[in-house]
Amino acid sequence: MNAPLPSPHGFRRIKFHPRQEILDEVVAGLLWMQLDLPRDVSREEIEDFAHRLVSRIRGGAPEASVAAEIAALQSGHFCRPANLPVIRALAQRSMQAVRGA
Repeated sequence: MNAPLPSPHGFRRIKFHPRQEILDEVVAGLLWMQLDLPRDVSREEIEDFAHRLVSRIRGGAPEASVAAEIAALQSGHFCRPANLPVIRALAQRSMQAVRGA
């Protein structure tokens, strides 16, 4: 099996996926702006959730499933009331962003 060659400096090469990272940031930004988040939520928490959400959308998850996952984050993890019209719109925007890329 062909292993990746080490860089001249002895470090392992890391695959860089700029499109994936940009999509993660776009979806994280949408979540940050639209959800009612507690003050102590970290950027890393939102970016991690956004990365999982983007992966699910790319995998063909239906809009209802994406909305349910966002609602579970809002009400279950962050203990905030889920505003379903906002969450549905957020799911739709997230899916448009990911599928349009």
